Amino acid sequence: GYMTMMAVTKAPETWAAGVPIVPFVNWFTEIENEDPVLQQSDRATMGDPEKNPELFRDRSPFFFVDKIKAPLLLLAGGHDPRCPKEETIQVVDEIKKHGGVADYKIYENEGHGFAKVENQIDAYERVTNFLKARVPPADCGCKLNE
Repeated sequence: GYMTMMAVTKAPETWAAGVPIVPFVNWFTEIENEDPVLQQSDRATMGDPEKNPELFRDRSPFFFVDKIKAPLLLLAGGHDPRCPKEETIQVVDEIKKHGGVADYKIYENEGHGFAKVENQIDAYERVTNFLKARVPPADCGCKLNE
C-alpha cells in the first residue's frame, strides 16, 4: 500500500491506475495512531517527527496527492494495528479535495490483510473490475477471458 502511494505521487506519469492495499500515507498520523510496539520500531527507523519533520513530510504520500493522475482503489482493514483505517480515509478525502479519483473499501472485520475468505473474494473482484475498467490491455494479440 505504501509503495503504491509513493509510486503514484512521486512518478505520477507512469501509472494508469493504482490499488494501494492496507496503505499508510502520512508518517505523522501513522506514528500517532499505530500500535505502540510499531511506534517504537518506526521511531527507530525514521527518527523523531518533531526533530526531522522534512523527512517525515517527504516520505508521506499524503502531502503529494495533488500530483496523482491515476484513479485509485484503496482497500483497508478496520482493525489494522499497522495501517489504521484512518490513513485510508484521510487520503481519499484529500485526493477528492484535489479533484482526483479515489474509491475505497474498509473491511471492518479485518486487520492488516484480509483473512476471511468472503473478504478476499470481494477484494479480488473489486481489484479485477477496477483494473479491467482502467488499464488498457497490452498489445499482445491476447484476449481477456470474461
